Parts: sequence; C-alpha cells; structure tokens
Amino acid sequence: MKKFFKWLGIILGGLLGIALIGLLGYYIYWYTQARRTIDIDVETMEIPTDQASIDRGEILVQIVRCTECHGKDLSGMLWANLPVLTGAFGPANLTPGENGIAGYTDEDYIRAIRHGVGRDGKALIYMPSNYYVDLNQEDLGDIIAYLKTLPPSTEPGPPNGYSGPYLWDFVLSNPQGLPAIKMIDHEAVAEIPVGPDPSDTLAYGGYLALPCRSCHGDDFAGVPLLERLRVPSPNITPYNLGDWTEEQFFTAMREGELPDGTFIPQSLMPWMAIGQLTDQELHAIWTYLQSLPAIADEDAIAYQNAGE
Repeated sequence: MKKFFKWLGIILGGLLGIALIGLLGYYIYWYTQARRTIDIDVETMEIPTDQASIDRGEILVQIVRCTECHGKDLSGMLWANLPVLTGAFGPANLTPGENGIAGYTDEDYIRAIRHGVGRDGKALIYMPSNYYVDLNQEDLGDIIAYLKTLPPSTEPGPPNGYSGPYLWDFVLSNPQGLPAIKMIDHEAVAEIPVGPDPSDTLAYGGYLALPCRSCHGDDFAGVPLLERLRVPSPNITPYNLGDWTEEQFFTAMREGELPDGTFIPQSLMPWMAIGQLTDQELHAIWTYLQSLPAIADEDAIAYQNAGE
C-alpha cells in the first residue's frame, strides 16, 4: 500500500509539474505579446466641440461601459496594490489629473479606443477595444469630445493603469487569454467607419447593439459566470425576449423594470444611459434584437438571478 501511495504521489507530482511548466510557458508567451511595442498609424478625424456632441458623448461613455471600469467620474480605479504579487493595477485615470492623460492628442484617443494601444505603443491590457473598433465617426468623435472636457481629478489612479508584476494582467485578461490588441486586425480596421444610415432600421439597430456584445456575447445569447469571472449575463435573443412587446422593452430601457416587475440593477445594466437614446434608436435596437435567431442557452438567466 505504501508503495502504491508513493507512486501515486510521484505521478501526481509529475502531472502538477508539467501543468505548472505549461502555465509558465503560456504566461511568458502572453506577457511578451502583451508588452511588445506596436506602431499604429491612425486615421485622423475632426473632433466636434459643440455642446450637443459633448452631451451625447457623456451618454455614450456610459452605454459602452467606460464608467464601469474607469469609475463614475472616469478618474480610474485602484483595484489592488500588492507589490509582491501584482503591483498597483486598475483602469487608468482618463482625466487630466494626477496620473491621468493630460496632453493626449486626438490621435492618442483614437489609438487607445479603437486599437487598445497606449501612447507608448504598448497594449492597454484591460481595454476592450475589440468591442469599440466598430464605433462610427460620429459616435467616436462625440466620446472623445466629452473626454476632452473632463475636469482634472484629485484622486490619483494607478500609474498608467498598472505597474509592477503583471500576474493580474494575465489572470484578468479576456476569455481568449489575449489582450484586445491581439484580437484586432489593425490594418483592416484602419479606416474609421461611417456607419449605417439611421433610415435602415435593421442595420442601424445592429450597429447600436454592438456594445451589448461585451456583456451578452457576440451572439447575444448571454455569457455564463465562469467564462467572465463575474456575474453572468442573460440571453437577449428572442429565446428570452420573444414574449416581450416593444413597449415593455422601452419600459425596461427607460425605467429599469422588466415585464415581471423585477428591477434591473444599474450596476449590471446601464439602462439609465440607454434610456436617453431617442425613440428611433431604441426602436432600431428592438427591431434588430427581434431579428436574431432564438438561441436556447441553458446558461442564460434572468437579471434577478444574476444579481444574487
């Protein structure tokens, strides 16, 4: 029996060693790819300065969830500061304040938002630019216009968003195990899209629904808990929304109330910002969602369960 346990220990120890070596090798590969410098030439565009564009930009930064990571005032968030394990890390300060982005040019903003590349040419680890690369010229311009008006924050965020060892960069990377910079064909998306005409309701709704993918998945069928390392998101294809009316959809987006009377937590769904979209825009989103195939997904759950 002792001999059996001895060999069992040797086998398990060997398997553990192989797993650790594999994990270390993967981390080294990921680290070198994430920290390499990449030269991105971006298309220039005129950034609006009128108040209407700035106001719409404020709405859009909430819809595309900038505030979820960078904080309500976009001054950054220090997620942890453990010198031995992680260093200081967290989303960067987007204001001109301490450790912020004072001096950013229009090209710097475009490069960061659409390509996930910082001013130093290195990957912005947590920046989900693969979801922002399709922003059209008008919306991208409005977002940048708003960011340029932010007052300096007195709250210092992590230097450049992170520092020290990159253990948590590895752990908190997207499910594909790579930063967004590796998921974008930078040459193919060099030209900033104009976007569909609002008169094409279905195409326009598809465009407006693009930010929803970051939580609800590329097929809008929801994302299970373990894949995102956070609360799961519900299935918003007709499999779940097929019994809804357009009026109920408008109520959910503008009042945060589901057809069964459940309240949608603002922390899980930025309905207050989405609700500021025009009737035409919400109608377009509704039309697009109703056109999707009804994907049955056992992992898709209701918002009230996601919040538990």
